[in-house]
Formats: sequence, structure tokens, C-alpha cells
Amino acid sequence: LVEEADYQSTTELFGKNAIEKTLDTFIPKSESDFLEYAELIGDKLSPFQKSFHYLTMVKAIIRHAMGPLRAADAKEIASTVQTISNQKLKTEKEATVGKKKTAPKKKQLLVEADENNYAGAYDDVDDYDFM
Repeated sequence: LVEEADYQSTTELFGKNAIEKTLDTFIPKSESDFLEYAELIGDKLSPFQKSFHYLTMVKAIIRHAMGPLRAADAKEIASTVQTISNQKLKTEKEATVGKKKTAPKKKQLLVEADENNYAGAYDDVDDYDFM
């Protein structure tokens, strides 16, 4: 509390009316503060989303953050991640349904040909009988 009061008096002294919340200066205390802190972390990580190693970083953050949690808490987080995954799969599936390509037609046998027309390659003059 003393550090926070000192920080507020310093910002007032130097003319900053609104307290700027950054990862370094923001100390979350309530649930809404922690949600706001989560947004700050998300904003800090968002520029790296296109990196090849982003997924590895997110996995490492989750492992590190879940270390001190109980099994019940870990299960709740896993359920939340599964829900998000299902929503993303549903969204991607809906996006691909509109762009669905038509499959090529299967080849079919032509049955409308004349059945009695055996002339042609089989009509040889030589009637060879092997028996």
C-alpha cells in the first residue's frame, strides 16, 4: 500500500492525472483487476502471433502458470481451453462450408450402346478353333 501511495503521489506531482496501467506498474487485487491484467498480457503478446514459435511460447506460459495450481483448478482450465477449441473448430468449419468445392463427377459406364453390334475387331475371316 505504501508503494502504491508513493507511486500515486509521484504521478500527481509530475502532472499525470490518469494513472497509466502497464504490466510493470499495475498490481491486480480484485477479479476485475486480474481480468484487466490478463488483457494487458494479451496485448503485450499479440504482436508475436505470427511467429513460428508463438505456440511454443503459449504452451510454456501455460505450463509455468499452472505449476502451483491444484488438480481441480488445472481441470477447470483444461475445460475452458477445450471450450475455446470447440468454438474455433465450429467457426472454421462454418467458414469452409461456404467455400466447399464440388467433387468431380464419378465416371459411369455407358450402357446405351447397341448390344447386337459385334462387328469390328472380332470379325476375323480366320475362324480358328483350338479344340
